[in-house]
Amino acid sequence: MKLDQLFSTLQREIPKTTAVAVIVLAAAAIGAIAWVQVRKQPVPSQENLQAQWVVLADRVHELKAMGLHGEALRVANGSLKLAETTYGPSHPATAEALNELAQLMVEFSQFDNVDAMYRRALSIQTRATGSETPEIAATTNNLAQSCARLGLFSKAEPLYKRALVIYEKSVGADDPATARVVNNLACMEDARCNHAVAEPLHRRALEARERNVGPAHLDTAESLGNLASNARARGDLETAERLHRRALAIREHVAGPSHPLTASSLAGLAATLRDRGQFALADPLATAALAIRHKALGLRNLSTASALETLALIRADIGELNTARRLLEQAVDIRMKDPTVGHPRTAETLKHLAALAPPADEAPDGIQDRKQNAARLLEKAVAIQSESLGPDHAETVDTLKNLLEAWKAAGNQEEAESVHRRLAERVDKSTAASR
Repeated sequence: MKLDQLFSTLQREIPKTTAVAVIVLAAAAIGAIAWVQVRKQPVPSQENLQAQWVVLADRVHELKAMGLHGEALRVANGSLKLAETTYGPSHPATAEALNELAQLMVEFSQFDNVDAMYRRALSIQTRATGSETPEIAATTNNLAQSCARLGLFSKAEPLYKRALVIYEKSVGADDPATARVVNNLACMEDARCNHAVAEPLHRRALEARERNVGPAHLDTAESLGNLASNARARGDLETAERLHRRALAIREHVAGPSHPLTASSLAGLAATLRDRGQFALADPLATAALAIRHKALGLRNLSTASALETLALIRADIGELNTARRLLEQAVDIRMKDPTVGHPRTAETLKHLAALAPPADEAPDGIQDRKQNAARLLEKAVAIQSESLGPDHAETVDTLKNLLEAWKAAGNQEEAESVHRRLAERVDKSTAASR
């Protein structure tokens, strides 16, 4: 019998004062029964919650290894919440969960709060382990990577160097963890277009990895691919192709043919083959890299933008200018709406779009608009390079020269003269510095 039915029956069958007393007693009895039933429900123990967190943390690693980064991001969010609930907000397990989630967020260009997450993890780890431990070095390295992805090289460099010193003291100069920081430092120098500085760092990381994890490990493949990209930037295309093919073979075998890591090697090899004029070989590799990244990371991802750009440049070389322009415009759109818009890589994409030849069927009245747009794209590129590389960097000066020619071609003498004065200032500074 339901509680309201019981109340009604009691009110009819017994005097009012008595009914009230009985009703109170009945309600108390029913409440007591309900409380007993609730108490019988199983409540997860602390040990069970901790075991659940370990499962979630392991699952994040598994999903990343499988290339399922979107699913890994979702699980990492749950892992952090469970760690905070189970261990508390200041426990090393929470720091570990913060690290994992922040790394995945950076991969998906979700930079909001990432800096604070890493610094919170560092604060937790410092209290738990001290300030000179491998845990501190790992988080510092991750924070540096986030800064480098945003083009904040002046912030990233001291962080990388701090992580490197800690690792060299705590685990040794030849440890895989140390090699990881050396690799990342080298990649940052490449991003800054300091390829001669980056090369010996890449070689150091590669040699350490080959000794410690073996020639067929994914870490070794990473260094092979990065050294290959460095060789391509320095114009050594034969070495670049050989290294990219080695990295691709490892990644296909270990990670699988559809993994985002494999896509990186496909894209790198495609770009190198394009530079060597082997467009028929490069095109299917670039197309495959784009398909993998699109599926694994989505269309609005920086890695997808890079794949779009690689394919666009190949299509431009074989005369498919309309397709090339569409692909490059997509890549520019992704980069300009991304938090990493201030990275030199964005400037490079803008330069490629500005330099794209007009289609054969371009209408005469569209030529002037295209020339004006090309100059505006180069203006953005110069601004990005001036901020991230410095106004006197060779790459910035080179883009300024392109901008001067662009404004001349567009018939804007006033803008051309302004750029000419900026170039003259650069030359004067360079001359004064060499004295």
